[in-house]
Order: sequence, then C-alpha cells, then structure tokens
Amino acid sequence: MTTWTTLRPLTLTAALLATLTLTAPAIAQEPTVPAAADRLLLRSAQGEYLLDDGRTLRVHVGVRRLGVALDESPLETWRAESAELLVSPDGLRRVRLFRNGDGSVERIAFETDRVR
Repeated sequence: MTTWTTLRPLTLTAALLATLTLTAPAIAQEPTVPAAADRLLLRSAQGEYLLDDGRTLRVHVGVRRLGVALDESPLETWRAESAELLVSPDGLRRVRLFRNGDGSVERIAFETDRVR
C-alpha cells in the first residue's frame, strides 16, 4: 500500500468535516450561555424539575451551550435571555426560574405559546 491510499480516507473525512463546519448556520456556532456572572447563576439551575402536569424537565448548563429536555427527549439547545429566563430556539417555549434569597432555584415555570 502506498501512503496515498492510506491517507485518502482520512483526507476525505477531513474535507467532509470542514465542509459541514463552513455550512453550519451561524446561530449554531454562537454560544447560548451568557457571560460569567449570569453563567454562575445558571449553573445553580442545572438539574431535573418536576412540572405540575407530571412531566420532567432537565436543564444542563455547559461552558458554551444550554440544553433543555422535556421528559425523555434528547437535550435541545436553548438560549438564556437572562439568568431567570430560558428560551427555546423557535421562541415558543420558555422556562422561568424563580429564585430564593440566596440565589438558588426555588421553582420553575414552563410556558408555551400556541402557533397562530
């Protein structure tokens, strides 16, 4: 085998990955977690919450991404409008965080708008 036949699959894979990165929408590359001060407050919101209707809401705060999942669905990338408001990518769903005096999350509210 020559060097070219060994490196060819790697070169094609690298080219494919580079193409996908360049064509990804800009919003997918932007961070959805705000600056350091709000990030600390959001980290305290990370966990699982039981909604009034019995569903489970999971919140995961990473370094650059904020993920929210309802029941057993996979994490979906949301954005933090502030340390108290998380908004879905389509803008139709929101999670409001209500905090205690010490800054920890006391309860949450899951709000949904209907499409008109």
